[in-house]
Amino acid sequence: MNTENYCFCELAPLYALDLLSEEERSWVEQQLIECPELAQELAEYQTAVATIPYSSPAVEMKADLKDRLFDRLGLDSPVTVEETTPPSLFFSVRSQDVNWRPHSKVAGVSIARLHIDPIKREIVALLRAEPGVRYPFHIHATGEEIYMLQGDLVIENEVYGAGDYIRSLGGSAHAPHTNGGCMFFFRTSMDDEYPELATVG
Repeated sequence: MNTENYCFCELAPLYALDLLSEEERSWVEQQLIECPELAQELAEYQTAVATIPYSSPAVEMKADLKDRLFDRLGLDSPVTVEETTPPSLFFSVRSQDVNWRPHSKVAGVSIARLHIDPIKREIVALLRAEPGVRYPFHIHATGEEIYMLQGDLVIENEVYGAGDYIRSLGGSAHAPHTNGGCMFFFRTSMDDEYPELATVG
């Protein structure tokens, strides 16, 4: 993925309008994680987008407009997904589509983002750590939930394994580590603080 020419100020309005490709959406969401202060800029675009339907008069579209347009262009009118499939109220990520990426600042850690909610400032993802990894000390802005899938995770001298559920409240802090490696599902705030990383890079 070549992101050298990407600019948040150019892509954020298109993100708010839901006009980006999956690659571009992922890039914007990664910027929100790495630079939480950008969320305010995105929120302003989303507020503006939300007012669009109320700021312009409704114009009734002729029922056959699309067919006439395609006829004029000499094209067959395509059957769109919207015409054949009702919109889904569900979202899913298939196992074969999980996209693991190395953590930008912690060696031996990979993260697969499943969902990012820029309004709630929440990230839902999978984390995979190699044996011996020590995750940086961090403070939770709201709360964190972890469901262990594989391996071991040590928090405050307590060892957790597959099937264990861990909930940390807002304001709590820890620096977990793994002895043999692990993988877990987690939900946390995008505004968690990482004092140990403040001087990195």
